[in-house]
Amino acid sequence: MIPLVLAGVFVGTVLVIVAAYTAANRRRLVAVDALRERLSPERPTVVSRASILKKAHTSQLAFLERWLEGGALAGWIDRELERAGSRMSVGEYVLLTAVCGWTGILIAQYLDLLLVLPAGVVGALIPFYFMRRSQRKRIRRFEAALPDAIDMLVNAMKAGYSFQAAMKFIGDELAPPLGPEFARVYDEQRLGLETRDALLNLQRRISTLSTKMFVTALMLQRETGGNLTEIMNNLSTLMRERVALSNQIETLTAEPKLSALVLALMPPVLFVAISSLNRDYLQTLWMTQIGRTLLAYGLLSTVVGYLLLRRIGSIDV
Repeated sequence: MIPLVLAGVFVGTVLVIVAAYTAANRRRLVAVDALRERLSPERPTVVSRASILKKAHTSQLAFLERWLEGGALAGWIDRELERAGSRMSVGEYVLLTAVCGWTGILIAQYLDLLLVLPAGVVGALIPFYFMRRSQRKRIRRFEAALPDAIDMLVNAMKAGYSFQAAMKFIGDELAPPLGPEFARVYDEQRLGLETRDALLNLQRRISTLSTKMFVTALMLQRETGGNLTEIMNNLSTLMRERVALSNQIETLTAEPKLSALVLALMPPVLFVAISSLNRDYLQTLWMTQIGRTLLAYGLLSTVVGYLLLRRIGSIDV
């Protein structure tokens, strides 16, 4: 146990020192990297079309970014962070995941539990959980504002704006996350990207049914023709009806979700109540190895049961 604790402390200390050094010498490291790139004899002479677009996630951990660059896992993490609207880079996310995982392992070792590996996995999944949570919140805000944005798009085109100018107008007027996403579509077109590719990028970043309907309607209209304002009016009406149906479903499924919360809170509430009434009655649970292991298993099973009940009560429209 002691060697593992010492190894964890050593790795955590090294990570903190590296992060502090990189943050303190960020400008110098960037300048050194730029100089090496300029002096490199194998510098590429062809600039790809994607290079004209600004990289969304710049990192202060250049060495870690270079190590992760090009991997399938790094690409997946970058897409997920982009969907969450996070400014964190891939390297920073990986570093945070490693620190949280080692923290979970050290806590389990300190408590002398047998669940060292599961504790490390749970700790490493904490950043992933918050990233998914940010994605859900961002998507809900986007879908709630999308019908009004479509109405603004229609009104702007009726007033004489072109489609690109209307997208820029919406991007300037609306709040995040919808405004910056529409502004990014306009910027990508202005920098030379085709409208189809810019719309598909929007669909990739906001992967919801409403966004797919919006992008599909625009692409079909551009290829087959038709009255764009009428199509957008019908689409906004359909989206509002879908949002109303989703709210009704949320109301009907509120009871099982509340039941999941009550069932998950019952064990810790009873534990605290019994401990306050008779502390010696439950003293064996945290004074012995088997007791602490049972507590850890109980906590883990409660969390898993709560997540399963929440999943059962969630219905996608």
